Amino acid sequence: MNPFESYRLTSPFGMRMHPVYKVPKFHKGVDLVTTPSTGPLYAFVSGEVTHAKEGTKGSGFGGYGIVVAIKDNKGYLHCYAHLSAVSVKVGDKVKRGQKVGLQGSTGVSTGAHLHYEIRKSCSPSNGYTETESGVVEPTKYLQDYYSKEEISIVDKKDANAIIDKYLKPAWGVAKTPADKLEIGRLADELRAASGQEKQNS
Repeated sequence: MNPFESYRLTSPFGMRMHPVYKVPKFHKGVDLVTTPSTGPLYAFVSGEVTHAKEGTKGSGFGGYGIVVAIKDNKGYLHCYAHLSAVSVKVGDKVKRGQKVGLQGSTGVSTGAHLHYEIRKSCSPSNGYTETESGVVEPTKYLQDYYSKEEISIVDKKDANAIIDKYLKPAWGVAKTPADKLEIGRLADELRAASGQEKQNS
C-alpha cells in the first residue's frame, strides 16, 4: 500500500544533490506534488497540531517556509513544509484525511510541492537534528502505522470493560495456574485487538 498514491513523488528520502545549494545532502523527508500548485493537503495521520506558521531560524523549521506540524499518538512529529497557507491552528486535534493547508513554495524551495518529514521527537526545536538520526523513512512509517490502525477492530473502551467486568474476576477465582494463564492470554488478545499493548506476554 502506497500512502502517497494521490501525489507525484519528486524527491525520495535519502542522499541527493540539494536542488538549491547544489551539494550532496541527506533529504530527511519526501517531496510530493499535487495539482493545482496551491492544491489542498491532508493529514496522513491523526494527532495534535503543535506548529502552524512560518518557520523561523532556531525553531527547527528555518528554511521550511510555512509549516504545519502534527504530533501523533506515538510522539512522532509529522511536518508538512513549504505550504502557501494553513487551515489549522496550534492545539487543534486533527483526524487523518483532514485538510491542514495548501501546497506552496515558501522557504528554501524551487517550486510548489509538499516536503513531508517525520521526526522521532517533538522537542527541543520541534525535534530537529542536523543529521538523519532524528527522522524516519515516511513511506515505511505510514505503512506500519496504518497496518496497526487496521488491527484495532475492537473499541478500546469496550475491550477494557470486558477485561474489568469478566476476565479480572475470573482470574481471581481461577483454580489452576493454567486457567490463570488462559485468562491472561484472552485479556491480551482483547488488548491487541483494540490497539493496546499486551501485559501478560
